[in-house]
Amino acid sequence: MFGMWGDPHIGGPSNWQDDLSFFDRDINMVYCWDEDGISDVSGRPPGYFGYKFLESPGDPYDGIDNDGDGMVDESRSDGIDNDGDWDPEKHDVGVDGLPNTGDEGEGDGIPTAGDQYDIREPGEPNYEWTDLDEADMVGLTGFSSPVFGGNNTISNDQYVFENFLTPGVFDSANANSAGDYIFIYSSGPIDLPAGEARRFSIALLVGQNYEDLTLNAVTAQSIYERNYQFAKPPAKPHVTVAPGNEKVTLYWDDIAESSVDPISEKEDFEGYVIYRSTDPQFLDQQTITDAYGSHFLFTPLEMAGGAPAKFDLVNDYSGLSSIPYTGHGIPYNLGSNTGIQHSFVDSNNVINGQVYYYAVASYDHGDDSLQIAPAECAKQITLNPESNEIFLDVNTVQIIPRAPAAGYSAGSLTSAGIFHAEGIATGEVSIEIIDPMQIENSDTFRVTFKESPTRYSVEDRKPVEDILIANIDKFIGLTYENIVEESFLLTSMDGSVVYADSVDYELDAEYGRVRAIPDASGGSLEDDAAYRATYTHFSVKDSERLDNEESNPVFDGMKIYVKDQSLEIDDTKTRWNTYSPTNYSGVVGVYSQGGNAYPADYEVRFSSSIVDTGSFAGILTPFEIYKTTMGMIPEKQRFAIIKKPPNESNDTWDTHDEIVLFEGEGFGSPTWMIKFLMPSEGTAIPPGDGDIYYVATTRPFYVEDVFTFVTTASRIDEELGRSDLDRISVVPNPYVVMNVLEQLDRQNPRDRGPRRVYFNHLPSECTIRIYTMSGELVNMLTHQSTIDDGKEYWDLTTNDNFPISYGVYLFHVDAGELGEKIGRFAVIK
Repeated sequence: MFGMWGDPHIGGPSNWQDDLSFFDRDINMVYCWDEDGISDVSGRPPGYFGYKFLESPGDPYDGIDNDGDGMVDESRSDGIDNDGDWDPEKHDVGVDGLPNTGDEGEGDGIPTAGDQYDIREPGEPNYEWTDLDEADMVGLTGFSSPVFGGNNTISNDQYVFENFLTPGVFDSANANSAGDYIFIYSSGPIDLPAGEARRFSIALLVGQNYEDLTLNAVTAQSIYERNYQFAKPPAKPHVTVAPGNEKVTLYWDDIAESSVDPISEKEDFEGYVIYRSTDPQFLDQQTITDAYGSHFLFTPLEMAGGAPAKFDLVNDYSGLSSIPYTGHGIPYNLGSNTGIQHSFVDSNNVINGQVYYYAVASYDHGDDSLQIAPAECAKQITLNPESNEIFLDVNTVQIIPRAPAAGYSAGSLTSAGIFHAEGIATGEVSIEIIDPMQIENSDTFRVTFKESPTRYSVEDRKPVEDILIANIDKFIGLTYENIVEESFLLTSMDGSVVYADSVDYELDAEYGRVRAIPDASGGSLEDDAAYRATYTHFSVKDSERLDNEESNPVFDGMKIYVKDQSLEIDDTKTRWNTYSPTNYSGVVGVYSQGGNAYPADYEVRFSSSIVDTGSFAGILTPFEIYKTTMGMIPEKQRFAIIKKPPNESNDTWDTHDEIVLFEGEGFGSPTWMIKFLMPSEGTAIPPGDGDIYYVATTRPFYVEDVFTFVTTASRIDEELGRSDLDRISVVPNPYVVMNVLEQLDRQNPRDRGPRRVYFNHLPSECTIRIYTMSGELVNMLTHQSTIDDGKEYWDLTTNDNFPISYGVYLFHVDAGELGEKIGRFAVIK
């Protein structure tokens, strides 16, 4: 016989006098709730609490179908697939339960049982220990809810066993009469011969109400019966946060976007949604109720324009999902095809000095064919109730927005900007500063391109130096991945010995790791010895994002955007020079008789007399053509005149004749065709001396293209710092009773936390003195912070830790050589 004793106190430790309890034999669950719906925490109603047998002890010896599944005395340890649901096509994966590992039993055509005590060997699905249906479970067989006290205590186990664990007895008295009751539930009796074992599993359940509790019970049972193999949301993105002045910047990686659902076996990632709260549990954002009125889904952060901070793929999935959540009756909002983002700046009513919690949750679109509803990854923040310490998950952050220190100058590119050092492409390369404090000083970056397909990489040219401890024939990780192979140098610690690649070591440049080659294979590195590795690395490697997509990773606080262009005539720049009086029009295109577009710019320079005869056929022309591509030395261009009616027989260029450009060795190949046409009306003004017709092309990135840029780190500008001293202030001013910046006591939310104000726009180092109006020193604060943090909190107490009284106070900020600031503020209690 198995039994469990509990004393729930629904609503809190002091809320014991009005508990109610009951049971549900159909789903093997017992549960409790609070009669008046009032808890120890003001404003937070208590929910329902319960326990449920996911798996109750089985009895394979009593000759009874205990669980009503049509099988008698089935067992999870009899070497038989009792219910015949093991499928060799799907389940013959071996003892580790994973496909394609080549372990024991994989692909042998017969079911393989695992070890119930070894999680490394669970066995194949739907057989023995992984098949819950093969246990003849006896289920919930008893429930009692006696008054707490007297003999009804947990220490009096014999009395409890004899009086409250009688099989088949279910006491429902406490379902209607509230009080200080315990509850005791049981399963049994079962036969348990010596040397045998019986498994049972129990779920602890909570719910906002009975319907929510029951739904959670059914969900937990479904998950358990599937051996925890169920549709899962995408992986959690790794989020980084940067505080700003009345704004918060979030950025994250793209790991979620390659997630594969284990049930549908598809990449079903759909988007990201951002949540913001002043509560680490985000409970104030759980405002979307289900069909039963239970708070179920969370409301996304609202952006400054009013739209939700939800960023989804542009595809066939948008709006409300066609598959509602089972048992809840409402669907998930899949978004509105906004496009994916990997960074976001929140400036919607962001208050400096306030503690905010953010979560970036990835979600999928579910599966219509399998009737799997969309799933969103968890956003978990854990609070240590003893220390008030916050533990964050990879996709959650805690941040306090603030003004920077006086004189702060944010990190940026140098004044030279992005320099097109080599090549002729006309596409754009731009840099967005995401997190200025991460930008390093005097760091040079180089953007290079490859073709077929077009892609680019960003090399950080600042050398990295790692110290490696050799482990012979084992890979040792470097600080960075995507190493520039030709830059890698491995030496002894003093630099006197340089080791050879493929002789002494093997470099895995992609994953950033080094393997010491054993001496038996010719290597000379020693085990456990230290070596110095110097190299540069690619911050972005072989990106094919060529349409200004924002999905490149953030590196050193920056993100790169690249906009490629196709090879064609640039109509916006193909024109006559500005002051040309001619009214002839030009027509430019690829020559129709075998011509190919060519990446170059040209100038057709006109004269009032004959100046050229072209490259072929000797046709006289009043113009010369020069190739004038940016970054190239201008050179005369070869061309031919193709005569057209009505003057095709003369030896002089006429309007409407075709001018064909040629490139290549020898005779060359035709490229562009240029034609000039007289106006159809009015007096024609032909081009003459000083008239130039510009022919411009847009050109894609080629392997010859190289861009460079250099960064400047965030810093303090002393001159700006002196002028910023005038901005120092106290927030809020006046202080009236309390302010929104004061956090509640996390251990007892009914109590307010400590009072506080903060000084704003301070230098990174200064001393703050607070005085009464009569000049008496109240307190002195020493401020030291990073250069992006210009605030200092004060808890409104004196040097002796006594609360200050109401009134007007003076403050004096001493910033040394930067200067000083005197101000006043008021406290109204």
